Amino acid sequence: MSIKNCPKCNNEFEENGKWGIKKFCSQSCANSREQTTEMREKKSKKLQKAGNCIYCNKECNSMSGLKNHKTRCDHNPSRKPGSFFNKTHSLDTKLKQGQKNGMGLKMPNSVLDMSKRTTSKIIKRLGVGCVCCGWNKGSCDIHHIVPRSKGGSDSNDNLTLICPNCHRLAHEGKITEFTSFTIQIGDEWRKYYFAHK
Repeated sequence: MSIKNCPKCNNEFEENGKWGIKKFCSQSCANSREQTTEMREKKSKKLQKAGNCIYCNKECNSMSGLKNHKTRCDHNPSRKPGSFFNKTHSLDTKLKQGQKNGMGLKMPNSVLDMSKRTTSKIIKRLGVGCVCCGWNKGSCDIHHIVPRSKGGSDSNDNLTLICPNCHRLAHEGKITEFTSFTIQIGDEWRKYYFAHK
């Protein structure tokens, strides 16, 4: 190994490090070097705009941004007609479109076929309260009338909406009669599956 002097700070260092032949003793010395015209041109090419959309001529900052914009561009002829969340589409159209786009693998039959976040949003949009006491000041819980451990299903016939206090009482066996989600709401929840509120 040969010893070399750093052109920036004049410190001695070993020329052959684990990353190959070194010109500077440290990263800070290497970063503070004067840049040649060739180096500046290389850097400016990297920083140039990625280009414009071929459909609407919108300027994009990066190649990934340009690619994403092209697939979502309103002027793209191969884009799916209408927005998936367009309020003018019927519920059936939205469900079919969701299946086609892979946004949903199946049409939800129960409120538990969706994520907890989506389910809580639907319940909030419905504005319904506890079936036992009517409380609706906050979020209510979904309770299985027949527990899953005892063979109960996730269908809306076996689900009910109750407040946290009644939910605790239900698990303690102090509340035993419930109105199912199907009787309380029916298929009304499907209208709020794609709502924007």
